[in-house]
Amino acid sequence: MVMLMVGWRLAIRKRETLESKDQPFVSIVIPARNEEFNIPLLLCDLSMQSYKHFEVIVIDDHSDDGTMDKVKSETQRDNRITVLRNVDKGKKSALALAIKSAKGSIILTTDADCRVNERWVESIVPYFANMETKLVFGGVKISPTSFFGDVQALEFSSLIGSGAATASLGFPTMCNGANLAFRKDVFDEVDGYAGNLDVPSGDDEFLMRKVKSKYLNGIVFAAKRNAVVSTAPCITFTVLIHQRIRWAGKWKRNSSLPSIGLAIFIFIFQVSTIVLGSLLMLKQIDPMIGVVLLSAKVLFEYIFLYQVGNFLSLRWSWTSFILLQLLYPFYVVTIGVLSNFLSFSWKGRTLKSFTVSKE
Repeated sequence: MVMLMVGWRLAIRKRETLESKDQPFVSIVIPARNEEFNIPLLLCDLSMQSYKHFEVIVIDDHSDDGTMDKVKSETQRDNRITVLRNVDKGKKSALALAIKSAKGSIILTTDADCRVNERWVESIVPYFANMETKLVFGGVKISPTSFFGDVQALEFSSLIGSGAATASLGFPTMCNGANLAFRKDVFDEVDGYAGNLDVPSGDDEFLMRKVKSKYLNGIVFAAKRNAVVSTAPCITFTVLIHQRIRWAGKWKRNSSLPSIGLAIFIFIFQVSTIVLGSLLMLKQIDPMIGVVLLSAKVLFEYIFLYQVGNFLSLRWSWTSFILLQLLYPFYVVTIGVLSNFLSFSWKGRTLKSFTVSKE
């Protein structure tokens, strides 16, 4: 926890003002499946960007609702928007198709259910003024509309903070495709998503690790509030569990020692918390030792999560924090185990953690 807190402080200190007279052409790539209510809002956000030198490529991943009708309507209003249809199935194949046709030297990806502020592109591009920078990932926050959303927002902020912290320490472990930018020539150089196209999730992290293996100092966290992307929380607990199983499923194909180490650390940390609580209840440990250990855990997690939440402009919720202290260890252990066995539903498709749906 101390390591993550130190890493987070280093990440934030690197947010010095970056200036560049160059305005490279940017291709904003958006894979979309069944997002007819969300994608018009995102396209509206993009039309108001302060940075003007870009195109938008929306890739339809076999939507069966009105998503493409909404997008085509937007193309009549903004000629920078083009539409492609995914030939294969799955997010990675959709992204690869769009990137292949992209005109920009910088690729910027986000999800169709996200929102961005008007200075999003402007905040990301200057990082590429440094030629050593090959891939930039920004913050993603969940915008809660209920108590259930507050809990998700706080839990998700821990992932964003951990990704930024480990990257600043020199061993990036996680990022999010909802807010990711990279050089197109580097994507081609590392052969894109080849080697993991069969895994439903992980387009962002697999690519990040490929880039890291070739460019040791090429990964940067965009430590600017204007670079943060927002998304809505899962509506139901079932949807949340399916989402987390999908995310966790990619760890079995993980070859990065730092990422594997972090996953093992998190799992052992949460198992240890459960064991400590059990020993306290069974009176098998000195109560003072147990209270000190648990208090240290709560204190360190509070400091870390509060700082990350403040950067993401999240409202702090003590109720959510206390609830997560009680439930999160069981949640992490359960998801970690189930992700190796269960299938999950995503955008109307039933998938296994390691195979792409053929439906």
